[in-house]
Amino acid sequence: MPLLYVVTEQMDSPHGTQMFAALIIDEVVRRGWRVKLFTAHYNPKCSAWREFLAERHVPVVRACFWFLTRYHLPHHYVSMRLWRLVRRERPNLIWSPDNEPMTCRALESMPPKSQPYFVHDPSAASEECPHYPALWFDVCGRVTGLTVHGKRQAESASRYYKLDRPIQAVWPASFPPGRTVTAPRSTGPVRFGQFGRLHFIKGSHFTVGAFARVIELGHAAELHFYGDGPFASETKDLVSSLGLKKYVYFHGSYRLEELDDLIEGIDVGVMPSMFEGFGLVMLEMMSRGRPVISSAVGSSREVLEGMGCGWVVRRADTEDLAQAMIRCCADPVSITAMGKKARTVWHAHFTPARMFDRFLAFWKVCGADVPAPVGEAEENLAR
Repeated sequence: MPLLYVVTEQMDSPHGTQMFAALIIDEVVRRGWRVKLFTAHYNPKCSAWREFLAERHVPVVRACFWFLTRYHLPHHYVSMRLWRLVRRERPNLIWSPDNEPMTCRALESMPPKSQPYFVHDPSAASEECPHYPALWFDVCGRVTGLTVHGKRQAESASRYYKLDRPIQAVWPASFPPGRTVTAPRSTGPVRFGQFGRLHFIKGSHFTVGAFARVIELGHAAELHFYGDGPFASETKDLVSSLGLKKYVYFHGSYRLEELDDLIEGIDVGVMPSMFEGFGLVMLEMMSRGRPVISSAVGSSREVLEGMGCGWVVRRADTEDLAQAMIRCCADPVSITAMGKKARTVWHAHFTPARMFDRFLAFWKVCGADVPAPVGEAEENLAR
């Protein structure tokens, strides 16, 4: 039975990198692998993943003093435990879904001869990305192989890191819908929906500004926000100041299992972020048959424009976003057709099984002792 060690900074929040790690863990367990999770920050009393990990019988190696992460004491403790267990259990490979301090400390203390260690960089490698720990640039050359979300990210990682190790684009995935979600409406007001944290970097103020233009030109439309965050009050104030309160709805936080019902209540997804590593919310909407309007971040051009699943607008450009929303209002029938295409594309490329096969193909090429992938992983990897 193959054994995978997953090393990540934290496993508490239900967003981003943690969702990505959960997708891999879920698929690995489904295929009969054993998994052990190593993390510097995991509070079982309030983690969003506590039940998920317990149901899949995933043991968590953590430091009880996780709240001291600013001093990196938990990172050192977990790293020490990691390599002690590696010598004893000999996992097939070690994998990190991020290059944050926990991953860096593990690589820093890695013995000369170790099991293959793969890292996935969830960001777009460049000097403009402020999130990299300084230690990463000292230890990144120790990885067996590096994966990133898309082709653009692979090119920037190759230029930025100058590694002599393989770098490969491996598309992520999203959890499948729990049921069949009805298609977008072709009559009535067009319902736009933005999902995720209400944070400045997620661009809710651009959505509101663009939507104001849609209403000003007399189009029948609604705007729905699903999620909460530090920018919620500012977004609500902007809605009120623009006189849009009767057209805009704030639904608050949501759970993953509620997505089927919530996405069924919109016709077009909106992702106007200032920055995204990939944009998993884009896949969550595509899997439920919704086209997406996205800013030019992450892999939006590669997926939405390249596969005909939505529209990509200039980042931080309210007028460009408004024009895309207006096109949807002017031709609501096209929303249904594009939503159907989005669902087909998701099923062909972005299921957890497809994603894991792509990882298996890459790990195997790099010499890891893992089972052969199934399906069309090699073909997708070549793309």
